[in-house]
Amino acid sequence: MQIETTLKPTKEINPKKINYKQLLLKFVGIGPLLILLCIVVSIINPAFLTMQNWINLLTASSGIWIMAMAMTMVLLTAGFDLSVGSVMALSGVMLVNLLSSGMPQILSILLTILTVTALGLLINGLLIGKVGLNFFVVTLGTLSLFRGIVFVWTNGETKYVSDYPLVMTLGNGKLGMLPYPIIIMAVVFLASFLLLKYTSFGRSIYIVGGNPQTAKLSGINVTLVITVVYAISAMFASMAGIIETGRLASAAPTIGTSTELLVAAAVLLGGTSFKGGVGGVTGTALGVLFIAVLQNGLSLANVSSYWQNVITGVILILAIFLNHIKSKNA
Repeated sequence: MQIETTLKPTKEINPKKINYKQLLLKFVGIGPLLILLCIVVSIINPAFLTMQNWINLLTASSGIWIMAMAMTMVLLTAGFDLSVGSVMALSGVMLVNLLSSGMPQILSILLTILTVTALGLLINGLLIGKVGLNFFVVTLGTLSLFRGIVFVWTNGETKYVSDYPLVMTLGNGKLGMLPYPIIIMAVVFLASFLLLKYTSFGRSIYIVGGNPQTAKLSGINVTLVITVVYAISAMFASMAGIIETGRLASAAPTIGTSTELLVAAAVLLGGTSFKGGVGGVTGTALGVLFIAVLQNGLSLANVSSYWQNVITGVILILAIFLNHIKSKNA
């Protein structure tokens, strides 16, 4: 019996045909979006491109930048730290109280960072990494705990540090043309990049976030990795709080309020996944710059601070959504 087969003609491939979807996705990433935003802002106000404006922009965003580097590591382990804003305020208040007690400035700064790092390790780190409690519940609790301690400690009053030159130098001093906050930003970025890319601990962070079971089978101490990551988050938030105290010449109990949301937005804009195991500090740096340029551009355009919050929120949601589409189609 003869079997007849009917072959459908193959679709002719046109090598010159443009794949518009792939072309669009190339321009969806945070890098191209940042360039586009810079172009728009510079057209609206040419003062945006001046060196002094960029120095002011970077200095103002130094706290978010430093905290975002650590938040990247936290998100890579599939976690999140809601307490960084409160830690920032606690560090500033603790520093001021140590200074007012007569302790030398350098010792006060080091003791503040060490104490706050220990708190991050013992509370957030151990409760999440060792006990296994949910990161959202724990860090939400420490957000309220640390902020409450700050208000009780200060009685709601602002403390001033203009009499302490080292603290003021960290926030407002310069080395040549570069302010110290920008130098510290660069050092923190480089240290975070090298840690994640070239150390076994950095590789462990990715593995723990990608698949904790595989990490355990590989001999990785998952508890230790998670605990240390939350300690690093507290340490970087403490550094940001000290710099912000020097920059503002004061420590207020309201400093850092809602900062954790901007930090998280910057990390997500940079392509780090909430699911863990995917991302890096290079993307986070671009995410921080995107937020800084957006806020700076709205200020230069004399947009009301109320509308700034609305516009910033809408653009951040759109940018994160576009980044999500690109990641999904990658």
